[in-house]
Amino acid sequence: MNRNNIIVVGTGDYYVRVLSHVLSLLEKENFANVIATVDVVKRRRTEHLTEVEHLIREDGQKLSSLLSNYTKFNPIVFLGHANPFHTPDAIDLAKNGYRVIIQKPYCIDHLQFFDLSSEIRNNTLGICMLESCQTWNAVLLAFLSGNIKKSVFESPRDFGHLYCNTYEDPLWFWGRIEELIGSPRYIQSNILEGSDEFGRLDHRGSHLIDVKKGGGMIQDLGLHAIAPLLILENYLGQVTDSNFNGTVRVARCQEYLDMVQNHFEIPKEHIGETYAEIQFTTQIGIPITVLVGKYVLGRNERNIVVVGDHGVLNFDMTRMTASVATNYGSTQHLLTLQDLPPVQYPTIKNAVNELGGNSVLMFDSSANNLRAQEFILNILQTIRYNQEMPVYSQYSKPACISKGFSIPVSSKKL
Repeated sequence: MNRNNIIVVGTGDYYVRVLSHVLSLLEKENFANVIATVDVVKRRRTEHLTEVEHLIREDGQKLSSLLSNYTKFNPIVFLGHANPFHTPDAIDLAKNGYRVIIQKPYCIDHLQFFDLSSEIRNNTLGICMLESCQTWNAVLLAFLSGNIKKSVFESPRDFGHLYCNTYEDPLWFWGRIEELIGSPRYIQSNILEGSDEFGRLDHRGSHLIDVKKGGGMIQDLGLHAIAPLLILENYLGQVTDSNFNGTVRVARCQEYLDMVQNHFEIPKEHIGETYAEIQFTTQIGIPITVLVGKYVLGRNERNIVVVGDHGVLNFDMTRMTASVATNYGSTQHLLTLQDLPPVQYPTIKNAVNELGGNSVLMFDSSANNLRAQEFILNILQTIRYNQEMPVYSQYSKPACISKGFSIPVSSKKL
């Protein structure tokens, strides 16, 4: 096996928590070889990849210039640095022959989206948009809709063991979503985070707060809630369309506002939302509700519920399960992934494989992710951050937050 040479740009929180661990495992498997890391500061301490060369990037320096000595290794460059630089650096690298993986958000505004889309049209195989839910948290959604290769579940290597409480062979469920629950009637997708580790932003950077830097929870969590739904478009109808009518209602947590005031110098009109309720319909009229937020519930709730005309699917993206209630609850199936690999291991591995034309997904995930990004930018364009926004207390439930919405912030075409 030829190892994939990788350069990581950005060694902050995501690199420390997730990426360095996964890449070190892929090195042990001879799948990857991390040849350098890049940041504007020294690399943060981590127990993984400690011997890898680290490059300091000067202000205004193009990555293609900084990495010119590495072109002979034909590296993949993983962009996990500050949000505003994802698009310009990806374009610079792609134009100079590098393959690129971009962490979300891929773009912070419509101008960047136009520029990135134009480059991708000219370089269809050189840029991969990373999104963890399709090949990690919501992978059972792809399984039940038949949009991931069935063979990957025949071995536990990348996704763990697949079990079912009612069938000896859980592979029977592959591609049977409509057979199980009938035609779609309603979808709800929730990415709500309230645990100590994930539910606050006081230990994170301003890029998650300042909307001018790609901050706010619609940008941070919205892609995880919306991109997986595009897997189901053959079932639901087209999900993201610029002609959709939709509403978005947003709020900020009071404890979050206090924290921002004490720790950051961000104008109030640039402070992003911590909670959003988004409602729209698919092209064939299936209603969808998306809830995203932090500082809510006091726990994490990440799930997608698909209601059909004779059954309900509930994908728990934290426990990695899919419960199937058919015939109005008379039959209950539970699909579970157990003995799981480390967080985002299959996501990062598949992103590398996608650049080589060997994705486990049976659709163009990067194209879907870019469409979801455009949809999110369209939503954000309707929000007026300089106007008063409802405020809620930490650990509030969505129903309580919704009571603070008198009228939608937006009620026009997205």
